[in-house]
Amino acid sequence: MSIISRLRERRRKQIIAKVLVSPDRTPSRLRVGPTWIPHWLRGDYTLRNSELIFAAVSRISNAFSAMPVQLYRGASPVRNDLNDMVSFAPNPYMTSCTFFKTLEACRGTAGDCYALKVFFPGESTFRLDVLDPTKVRPIIEKESKELWWRITPDEGPEFLVHDYYMVHVPFISTNGIGGISPVSVLFDTLRYSENIQEFSAKQLEQGVNSAIVLEAPANLGAEQKKQMIEDFMETYRETSGNILLLESGVTAKVMNLSPVDSKLFEVEKITRSKVAMVYNLPPHLLGDYSDTSFTSQEQQMLEFLMLTMLPIVTAYEQELDRKLLTAEQRKRGYHFKFNMESILRADAATQAEVDYKAVRSAWKTPDEIRASRNMPALPGGIGKHAMISQDLATLDYTVNEKPKVMANGKREPVALPPKEEEPPDE
Repeated sequence: MSIISRLRERRRKQIIAKVLVSPDRTPSRLRVGPTWIPHWLRGDYTLRNSELIFAAVSRISNAFSAMPVQLYRGASPVRNDLNDMVSFAPNPYMTSCTFFKTLEACRGTAGDCYALKVFFPGESTFRLDVLDPTKVRPIIEKESKELWWRITPDEGPEFLVHDYYMVHVPFISTNGIGGISPVSVLFDTLRYSENIQEFSAKQLEQGVNSAIVLEAPANLGAEQKKQMIEDFMETYRETSGNILLLESGVTAKVMNLSPVDSKLFEVEKITRSKVAMVYNLPPHLLGDYSDTSFTSQEQQMLEFLMLTMLPIVTAYEQELDRKLLTAEQRKRGYHFKFNMESILRADAATQAEVDYKAVRSAWKTPDEIRASRNMPALPGGIGKHAMISQDLATLDYTVNEKPKVMANGKREPVALPPKEEEPPDE
């Protein structure tokens, strides 16, 4: 091993030691701050003070966190410590739902989300701690061209972490490393909308007190105008506006100001549309129903799943596979998967139709559908066989036995395969 390789390996071990936690399982050098919401140099439009940003980010993060994540080997679920950590509690103070909701909220505001792999001393297990995205910066090593991350904790000195120990998902990137903040892209749109709202608020204050217009029959000089207004106001105050004595030819009219500018609704619609475009959301999810042409809730949800959630889910799945699984595990078919069908559970009619077609098409058994709804299997093992409409026969009989029966001119039913022993409950 060369001197450079030894130094690099020594440096890697030192960095790993820095991200280890103490025996009481509390971070020794890293502490997540009480507030991770970033403050922008160009403005302060965040989840705290922009209802449109809050609506867009909460829609996406809530939908994403509602999708259960599971480790699979091929098509079979894997029940091990890694799956339990990711799908139940990535760290001691967050559930899986809160963890992924927080990551997606960071990604939807700062443009990046980070979770640090923190190993326990003397163990191969680790936890995932969410980091403040404003305190993480990428660094490319000149010699090896490897990606490192510089972390600035709330307490203690800065330290470097190799990319292998960092789960990172950008919003969208032009270099494959750092993400672009959607809030900074929407800054001009949000500022213009805020200015219109402030102008409308001023109109509201003026609209509460009606304005009075005085009309004179001829052009008056400056002194005459001033004298006429003073006389009018003096009479108006003395009589509390009940009796007004006007000079010949002078008339007074009340001008009512509208408390809301008619253009405000158009500006709000444009703002909603731009926010929806940046976050790749259907406009109706932000309250704009002007262009909604769907006839069912299922079509609206499918649009949301396909255009908005599928790219996000794919990005997280690939990052979890790359950072939490070894190359050998990936070759053996291990992979993480988010269950996107869970979002459709609220639509009972749609789910029933899907289950009905699944049974008649033999890609789900009745017992599998019952298990997805927390129901026990059918007695006698009759629900574990794949079935296909004809109407209905087991798939094994239709493919293997029925041609023999038809060829021999027989119509006798073929016996089902012997019942398999059910494993005892643990």
